[in-house]
Parts: sequence; structure tokens; C-alpha cells
Amino acid sequence: MYTLIKKTFHRVGKKLFVRNCVTSQGQTKYIKTIEDMAHPKSLPLLGTKLDLIFAGGGTKLHEYIDKRHKQLGPIFYEKLEGDTKLVFVSDPMLIKSVFLSLEGKYPAHILPEPWVLYEKFYGSKRGLFFMNGEEWLTNRRIMNKLLLREDSIKWIEEPVKNTVEKFVQYWKTEVKDGTVANLESDLYRLSTEVILSILIGTNSSLKYSAHYEELLTMLSETVKKIFQTTTKLFGLPLNLCLRLNLNVWRNFKESVDMSLLLAQKLVSEMLLKRDDNNGLVHKLLAENVSDNLIIRIVADFIIAAGDTTAYTSIWSLFLLAQNDEISHEIRTGNIGYVKNVVKESMRLYPVAPFLTRILPKNDILGDFQLPENTPIIASIYTSGRDEQYFSKAHKFLPYRWDRNDPRRKDLVNHVTSASVPFALGARSCIGRKMAMLQLTEFITQIVHNFDLKCGNVAKVSPVTSQVLVPSCPVELIISQRNK
Repeated sequence: MYTLIKKTFHRVGKKLFVRNCVTSQGQTKYIKTIEDMAHPKSLPLLGTKLDLIFAGGGTKLHEYIDKRHKQLGPIFYEKLEGDTKLVFVSDPMLIKSVFLSLEGKYPAHILPEPWVLYEKFYGSKRGLFFMNGEEWLTNRRIMNKLLLREDSIKWIEEPVKNTVEKFVQYWKTEVKDGTVANLESDLYRLSTEVILSILIGTNSSLKYSAHYEELLTMLSETVKKIFQTTTKLFGLPLNLCLRLNLNVWRNFKESVDMSLLLAQKLVSEMLLKRDDNNGLVHKLLAENVSDNLIIRIVADFIIAAGDTTAYTSIWSLFLLAQNDEISHEIRTGNIGYVKNVVKESMRLYPVAPFLTRILPKNDILGDFQLPENTPIIASIYTSGRDEQYFSKAHKFLPYRWDRNDPRRKDLVNHVTSASVPFALGARSCIGRKMAMLQLTEFITQIVHNFDLKCGNVAKVSPVTSQVLVPSCPVELIISQRNK
């Protein structure tokens, strides 16, 4: 077999590129452009917006894109609105390529439009999630050092464990036996309190005050409203909503205003008590980060932590409530098995069903040459539920993540990179170690202290509300275990 390397010229935008194309046995493999990519038919200006509306609207986006992948394959583009070609990928090799090879030195992601408009219109300076370029890289490196190094989370273990223990005691006292009346609010509050405990550390007097408790309750509720009100703005003409000051925009703005105000107030009080602090705020001060920048970074950190761990906790409890044998394994097993329970929960219900990057320069993804600034969307919900990558993909089987478990021999397919809920690469989730620590500690303590049942399994399905949330409140029924 002979292989001939030929130089082939083709155009992308207004620039001329040279690419090597391999020919084998006289056949030339030409690199395709985005125009050659599979895509559904769309209308001028509207794109495929009507298709999405008829499929159930934005809340069904994860199912809509999943069906598109089944129709069009692991890579396609779609104009969901207007003329922007959004490239969706579900193949794990392509997803890894995006995060590890194509995202560039300063990875950029797609932000929800209402959040971008809020920051632009009201001049709000936000934290890492909103930063780009050198500003992002400088501050990300500091946070990497504090939160992602091998031994970085040792100091986090005690505040997380203590906070979860306090939460379990609250359920024992207030709920006792029966349906948890405010599951979502309870877990939002827990997630907020965990992140605040990490920020303060173990020796601060701040968290023992009634003032702190009041701020904590208010903050967890307003953070929850940010995501609820953002979802209601999906598909609406945002600039018009803002200019007319419509109620849907006012509700969103008020939730962001209040969340930022409360978060910044809490961080400011932590800074006033800097000598009474051995947590993350203290460590940021030791890195010579300015008070103003700490307030920006940490306030956003508090807001971002709420929904991600709260809803992963809810989905984990929902799955455990239907699988008593897995709770039994947790009680007789080790921390490694609990981590597998979390991984399996996030595979089935990734809190972010889509992960995004914006291509920093003209580059090749798979067989396609893509132009600079192409939005690329990794369909994590689809890849995590694909039988090509996970045998019995729709079943909750935590043992699939343990290569030494003999039951795994019945699972032909297991591609770990098909489930990357925290993303990969330089802009992967900065709080992933904290989140895993909180989730494993939470599940361990809950399962050891309570038996779980779900009263409305058949009614619950995932919907997209910025993150993947239950379609209706999960009716979790708990009963205390006799030790």
C-alpha cells in the first residue's frame, strides 16, 4: 500500500489555508468545511427555533439535541436561532479534542445571554466564570494552586464534614420520618453553607451568629431564583425585555442584584474578620489577591456552587431511593464505591447537559475545518446515555466505574471519557474536587442515617433549566435508621 501526501488548497472565510490530505490507493481524502457537515433544514432568521418549540421548547433542549444526534450522527451543526451555526458533538474522542487540543491558551465558553446582558448593561464586574484572556489565566492559576493540586483539599475535609453532619442533624430533628417538604431549598441551603464554610474555615466566629444564619437563608433562596428566572427568559427578545423593563426581566435582575449584594456582603464580612479565618479567603489573601478581586471571585463562586451540587444531590437521592441494594452496598462498602455512585448519577443526570467552547482560531475537528469563533457544544447528556459508550446505558449501575468489580464483565462498553460532567482542559470546573468531596460525604451520611423512598418516581423526568433539574419536586420520603 502506498500513501501519497498531497497539498490541497481551500478557503475558510476570506483566508486561504494549506492542508495535507492523505490519499490511499489513489483516493484523496479532502478536508471538509462546516458547510459539508450534517445539519437540519432551517428558516431564514428563525433557524430551527420552531422545531424546538414544537418539541417542547427550551426545557426539552437536551432531548431535542439527543434526537438530532440519533438522526444526524455524532457531529452536526444547527441554527437554533438566526444564522449562527452551533456545532454539536457527542463522540468522546471529538469532545476530548475540543477540550485538550482546540480550546487554546485562553478557553472561552458560551454564557447565558441574560447574564451577559446584565453584566454589560449594569457594569457588573464578575468572577472567574465571566473572565477571559490574561485576566482569567492569572486568577485561574491562583485558584488551581489552592483547589486542584494533589493535596489541595485536605484542609477542606473538616468544614465539609462538619457542615453535612449539621445538615443530617437538622433532618433528624425537623423532618424525622416522612416526606422532605422543601428538598430543593434544603439542598440549596446545604450547598451554600458548604461553600461558605470552605471560605471561612474551621475557626471563624462569623458562622455562629444569627446574622450569618439569616444571610445564608436569604442567599440560598435568591441564588435559586437566578436560575429559575433565567430559564423564563429563554427565547425572548432580551434587549426589548430590558428596554421595556418587562416583569420577566425585572424578576431576573432583582434575583441577580440580591444574590450579588448578599454574597458580596458575606465576603466583605469575612475580609473584616480576616484574622479569624483559616479558609479559602485567608489563602487568597496569602496569595496577595486584592480585597476587591476576592469579593468578585468568591461572590461568583458562592452563586455558582449552589445549583450544581444541589441538583446533583437531588438526582443522587432520586436514584438511591429506587435502588435499596445500592444503599446497602454503600453501608458495607468504602468511600470509593460512594464516588462511583456520584459518577453514575452525573452520567445519567449531568447538571450541565451541554458544555461549550468557542474556537479561538481556524482549526480541524474530526473531518471538518471550522472557522475561528465557531461555537462548539459537547452534548454530555447524549454521550453519557449512548449504548456505544456505556452498556445498559439507561440503568443506574455504579459498579460500572470499578474495573475490579466482577459484575463489570457483563458490560461490554465503558468509555469513561464519554461522561465528563466537570469538563476537561484548562477551563474545567475549578470546584470539582470540592464538589466530589461534598457529594460523597453527603451521600455517605444520608445513607447511613436514613432509609430512602421516592413517592413520585413516574412523574419525575429531567428538564433543562440552565442546568438539568427534575420536572417536578421529588417527593423524598425518609425514615431514620436504627444504628
